[in-house]
Amino acid sequence: MGSSQPARDEVEPDRPGRKVAIRVAKWSIAAIVMVGLAMAARSAIRQWQSERLRIGLAIVEIDRQLEQLEKAPDANRLDANRRRQLEIQRRSLTASLPRLGNLRWDRIALALFLYAIALVPPAMLLRSALQSLDQRVSRSTAIAAQLIGHAGKYVPGKAMVIVLRATALASDGVTAVPATVSIFLETFLMMAVGASVAALVMVWLPVPTWMAVASIGVALLACLPTLPPILRQIAKRVTKMDGLDARSRINWRLFAAGWGWSLLSWLLVGASFTALIAAMPGPNPLPPAPQLYAIATAAICLAVVAGFASLIPGGAGVRELVLTTILGVSIGPVQGILAAIAARVAYIAVESAMAGASWIYLRHRRRRQVSVPR
Repeated sequence: MGSSQPARDEVEPDRPGRKVAIRVAKWSIAAIVMVGLAMAARSAIRQWQSERLRIGLAIVEIDRQLEQLEKAPDANRLDANRRRQLEIQRRSLTASLPRLGNLRWDRIALALFLYAIALVPPAMLLRSALQSLDQRVSRSTAIAAQLIGHAGKYVPGKAMVIVLRATALASDGVTAVPATVSIFLETFLMMAVGASVAALVMVWLPVPTWMAVASIGVALLACLPTLPPILRQIAKRVTKMDGLDARSRINWRLFAAGWGWSLLSWLLVGASFTALIAAMPGPNPLPPAPQLYAIATAAICLAVVAGFASLIPGGAGVRELVLTTILGVSIGPVQGILAAIAARVAYIAVESAMAGASWIYLRHRRRRQVSVPR
């Protein structure tokens, strides 16, 4: 009895300091996430401005050539043909100039709306994974945790995504290890389905053979860790649970549910990217809507999976490379580049807004719970 009192006295003074440390850590994480988001957005905006400058300089060069033809002392038939070609090129470049007046804002609004909806199904998959590990979490908490985690994608490494989501899930009493395992399960399934969708469509698209073959290989590698026997082994090693009930629920039913939620999400992302492509200015007519949807869905799926595998924050540069390669041979290089840059800016905006709303929701709920009289 006598030895317990000093120990208690040593612990009590540490509590205020611990609370301050936790608060400082939370605000530090928030600051890091905001810096990462700002840098990603700035990079995308600079790419957009660079493309606008490139097209603008091309128009200036055409104007210079037209002026030289006008000043020519004796215009001939060859000069007249050259003038017509330059005028056609100028109209084409002017139509594809990335400026506010050339954008279809109604389609951009539709793209933002569809992408916001697409972020919700993975939260249902996360909740199913948690339930398979005997963790009870509300739908609202699962959605908030999933959404707030997107902000962590833009911080170097992937740890911040796990930290943000696990912290949010802790508000429903979910401990760190099951939260981490469930986040990995959700991520594995999302990437596997995305890679599979891309591979199925890519074999029918006019893309380089190496890209179609690579997409099939990526799909096979991504699907392997999502098979229930392998998932159970991962859960067993990571959680070190003694009971088999939780691991036995990582079964083909969870696998099917995961594929269902993930497929729904990717199809919505594909619809969002289709609307975004259609909103961009360009010199060439777009393919019919069904074909454009297939191209857009395959491109964005493979781009996101490749960006995730690269471990670069937000897949910066990798996503754009994949998108411009696929879209360049499918719809044209100008619209492909603009759509890739626009997707970066638009999706960062949606993810930031929804992550911010989720943070406000969780903070408000925490304050309300604290204010309830005991």
